[in-house]
Amino acid sequence: MTEQSEQQSEAPVAVSEHGRSALWIRALSRLPFGALYRLTALIMWLLRHVLRFRVAVARDNLRRCFPERSEPEIDALVDQYYRHLSQVAAEFLKTADMSADELRSHLDVQHVERVRAETDAGRSVIVLGAHQCNWEWTLQAMVLFLGVPIDAAYKPLHAAGFDRELRTLRCRYGGHLIAAKKLVREVVRRRGQPHAVALHADQSPSSSGRRQWLSFLGRESAFYPGPAEIARLTGYAAFFVPMRRVSRGHYQLDFLPICAAGERLDPAVFTARYAGFVEAMIRENPADWTWIHRRWKAAPPEDSGAQPPPH
Repeated sequence: MTEQSEQQSEAPVAVSEHGRSALWIRALSRLPFGALYRLTALIMWLLRHVLRFRVAVARDNLRRCFPERSEPEIDALVDQYYRHLSQVAAEFLKTADMSADELRSHLDVQHVERVRAETDAGRSVIVLGAHQCNWEWTLQAMVLFLGVPIDAAYKPLHAAGFDRELRTLRCRYGGHLIAAKKLVREVVRRRGQPHAVALHADQSPSSSGRRQWLSFLGRESAFYPGPAEIARLTGYAAFFVPMRRVSRGHYQLDFLPICAAGERLDPAVFTARYAGFVEAMIRENPADWTWIHRRWKAAPPEDSGAQPPPH
């Protein structure tokens, strides 16, 4: 079989896998919120108590970041985290069946005028979030409330079918996803068009040569330098978007300035400000952050000189 025929034979398989994933996501999204919450709660209970999916990772992360907490308190945070994660899963699936107005009713967005002052003046902005509460709805909030094109960085999945479905859900209301490694090139290309560049930058960078080290949650932690470099390159105003859980399925978001338009902060200062906002948000509601990811898998270099973020 030739290479071309192999590619042709594989293509229907990929399309078929994508079609099946799209069908079951659409079917689940039509369930009432209550039923969907119960279903994802059951699945997450099995992951937490039977399969023990990354429970050890979550517990170890919490112990190290909150050494003042007792073991029962840590266990309570782990349980609360998995409950909240099940709600995020239900809400993300429900996105496939929600109108823009329905989603707006779940989001209370504060101080959006701070961003609109920039975009109304014809200037683009950078908005930085974190994996707190329902981070998938943070992107949707940017699309629904800012009124400008949104370019959001994301990491493509290896499974092509699921990657397409994920992109479909995330772009449902009009956002534009860009592979993270292509983001800077795309930002430079679109500098003349007012838009918002959206990133979640609170996970560990994969490239050892592209890290900035800070003391974060009491531990030396690596951060992506990319957002700071984009801000310095473009001179865009940058905002942090904290998210708080008001009740099940309802969230409050805000826009906190990191730097003003044209300020062009030193990248270390910019990243420290961002990290400080993220840490304050986590300490306020620790069970809402993503504790199952291996945030501290990389060891810091001996000369990291990590400094605590400002509070």
